[in-house]
Amino acid sequence: MDRANVFKGAVLGLAAVWLGAGTAGAQTVMRFADYGPNRGTRAETVQWLFSEIEARTEGRVTIDQHWGGALLGAKNGFDGLKSGVADIVTVTAVYAPQDLFAYRVGDLPITSENEVAQTMALYELATTNEAMQEQFDRAGVVYLANYTVGPIQMVCNGADIRSFDDLKGKKVRYTAEYGKIFEDMGVTTISLPTPEIYQALSTGLVDCAQTYAYTTLSYKLIEVADQFLVFDLGTLGSNGIFMNRRSFERLDQADRETVLAAGREMTERNAQAVRDANQEAIAAFPQGIDGKSLTVVEISDEDRARIEAASQPYIDAWIAESADFGFDGQAVVDAYKTLISSKSE
Repeated sequence: MDRANVFKGAVLGLAAVWLGAGTAGAQTVMRFADYGPNRGTRAETVQWLFSEIEARTEGRVTIDQHWGGALLGAKNGFDGLKSGVADIVTVTAVYAPQDLFAYRVGDLPITSENEVAQTMALYELATTNEAMQEQFDRAGVVYLANYTVGPIQMVCNGADIRSFDDLKGKKVRYTAEYGKIFEDMGVTTISLPTPEIYQALSTGLVDCAQTYAYTTLSYKLIEVADQFLVFDLGTLGSNGIFMNRRSFERLDQADRETVLAAGREMTERNAQAVRDANQEAIAAFPQGIDGKSLTVVEISDEDRARIEAASQPYIDAWIAESADFGFDGQAVVDAYKTLISSKSE
């Protein structure tokens, strides 16, 4: 074949690829970034989501997965999503406080005994609330799913905590409003992302760390802790999976609907799995897991009531600040609580 024919063939081949990109049979590869490890309950349900998307779209949409902060970390994940470094990203709203202010209602210290109800209440808000939709649109992202972490608990190493007062003078890792609440109550706090807890506990940078039962296993914190404190406080619920809007709009309408439907199913599936995993982990800690056990201490109802009372000013502050973002925060909080209550029945 002469050079002219080779060149002609190459041009025709490229044209075919370009034309195929807009057809139902074309394959779209989405790059996914997660700051956490590829193990544990959350990772399993996220992988279930991607398997379902690939199966339901008959391979038209596939996911190139990057875990453990290999592509984007917890703090720069949302910026990386907006700029297109990744097409789909696990986002913790506390690291995008302005862009996701309305969505952060799920991080407010609002307690619930049912992780599934609270998670699905936030999902419904995120897919119907006008203020949230406007913020997502402004950032150029599409909300796909939400994952819960369950009630806030704490792990400690060498601290011997029996009541909340024992935390005073200790160094405690925190995220979001609970760190400020604990500071108000006399606790020394240090802000660290979840992947850094292991080293912080092992080196003594912190004595205790705000975390959850199942993450104590998935991040192997059981190796560097000796005590698990059951606080059963509110949850940091504003943890979502978002897609870059330009990437979303590359999909045809049927595949967009498939992705959104699978996201809802993953949200509920994850919430139930995390609820089960948390309860199973707490029950197993005293007996030991892989040769390492934790002493489990339940904080008293009196201590919990003190924390809840100290939490209310932060709910009020979020409501007041919502006016700067152009929406009624009290209405959002009320809707969230009503949804939690209705879904708990």
